[in-house]
Amino acid sequence: MRQRWFSGPEARFAQDMQKRLLLHALAAWPRRGTSLVEIDCGRGNFLPLFWQCGFDLTATEHEAEARATAQARAPKGVEVVAAATDHLPFADRHFDWAVLHLEKPGPDIMPTLQEAHRVAARGLAVTFWNRASLPALLRCLSLRTMPWPARPMSWWYVWQRLQRLEAFARSIHATLTGPLGSWNRQCPLAACNGWLARLPLGAWCIIRLDLAPLPGRRGLPLRLRQEALRKPEPVMEFGNTPDTVNLRRSSL
Repeated sequence: MRQRWFSGPEARFAQDMQKRLLLHALAAWPRRGTSLVEIDCGRGNFLPLFWQCGFDLTATEHEAEARATAQARAPKGVEVVAAATDHLPFADRHFDWAVLHLEKPGPDIMPTLQEAHRVAARGLAVTFWNRASLPALLRCLSLRTMPWPARPMSWWYVWQRLQRLEAFARSIHATLTGPLGSWNRQCPLAACNGWLARLPLGAWCIIRLDLAPLPGRRGLPLRLRQEALRKPEPVMEFGNTPDTVNLRRSSL
């Protein structure tokens, strides 16, 4: 359960940074005509974002109270299904993409990762709060007892378990790299929370797995230097050479 301190300006600031990171990390995923499932969506903070991105959206949430809030917040036509993260009521490769939030991880996250991997055909993104981050280090050095928004895990713990899954590529993204006191727009250090997005130093991380090669970009048109192109010439059969012309005249 989220702690009381994480319900004011800090929560709003953190959610804005999380949404920005999601857009950045998932930018390579095609959206039009593809389906996405958000697993353990909580109260549905990201449902409008995924819907606006153009995904055909489905969500799951195990807790009844959070599920009701998420369903009320979900765009029209989006269903929030009651399901545990380690037992999803969907067929294999049912969705193109899956986003799994490890907000309430158990002692072993492998069954949850395997289940999310099972229902995703093209890509999987895993989000979690990172214990091995700059904010966590600064919190320990200052001996502050301020709690985290959710149970944190070290990024390499999640990364090592994801290595067991078959995937085409993996990338890691992070946000909220500043100290906890900077999680406020009024703080002069607020801008530093968006730095180092490609390093696992932020308090909130996303690891993206591409289960199949993503569509490549179209190649640039071939550029040739003008002097390399010859002028068009007649086809040889039509007698454009002097020898051929003389041969044709002699046969007349």
